[in-house]
Amino acid sequence: MESRNNSPGGRLKEMVAVARNCYRLIIEYPWLAPPQPGQFVQLRWHRGTDPLLRRPFSIHRADCRRGELWLLIQVAGRGTADLVERGTPGMELDILGPLGRSFPHLEEEGLALLLGGGVGLAPLLFLAEERRRRGLPFRWLIGGAGADLLPPPEYFLSLGLSPQFVTEDGSLGEKGLATDLLQRFLEEERPSRVHACGPVPMLATAAKLCRQFRVPCHLSLESFMACGVGACQGCVVPIRHGEKVEYRRVCLEGPVFDGEVVDFEQWPGIDP
Repeated sequence: MESRNNSPGGRLKEMVAVARNCYRLIIEYPWLAPPQPGQFVQLRWHRGTDPLLRRPFSIHRADCRRGELWLLIQVAGRGTADLVERGTPGMELDILGPLGRSFPHLEEEGLALLLGGGVGLAPLLFLAEERRRRGLPFRWLIGGAGADLLPPPEYFLSLGLSPQFVTEDGSLGEKGLATDLLQRFLEEERPSRVHACGPVPMLATAAKLCRQFRVPCHLSLESFMACGVGACQGCVVPIRHGEKVEYRRVCLEGPVFDGEVVDFEQWPGIDP
């Protein structure tokens, strides 16, 4: 499908539920340029004007040889609900991407800790598979409110991955918060780097803990995006630059930022 801005199209090959309100999409996309873990695509699935804007989704997996793109989406509003309702095999999709900056230091040999909260695990799935492919060590902690909101352990095992789980209600893995496990891991194993994606409160706590233990961390931030290419300035986040606070675009300068410079004190409702 060609959109008005001539972005190339793909076709939905498969959509399956992997958790409550969480779906895995496999898209046939022969024009796929090799993406890096942490990048995303902007997706549109109809020719009408409602919903008007594309929606951003982190890349879960990519196979350029087969021309396949995997996404993990959570129904969080009218747009994603419409996508799930319309989604049938063969549906044409308007795709822009891959976009954004990826997780850095992909070849670093030290032990990396991956911290995912909720559907924020999507870019970390890509990162985990890439580190495994390169033979690099990593540990993975995944947190959520309950087991029904996370893909089951079997889903990860089918990809050759075995993360450690923690849920607020104790229905999967330990009972508690993902950041509780993060603190314990930082105390006991001291990874060389932390990569995290998830809700903003979790990321704020993760950044604070990493500063406390002097461990570098990189955070994949989520934000509403209109254009996805930096033109509309609608997805800016506060970043410390020396004594000043500047605003950077999640779609262009991000979505992955150095956790040391993200100014969570400027985020509404966050107590860093």
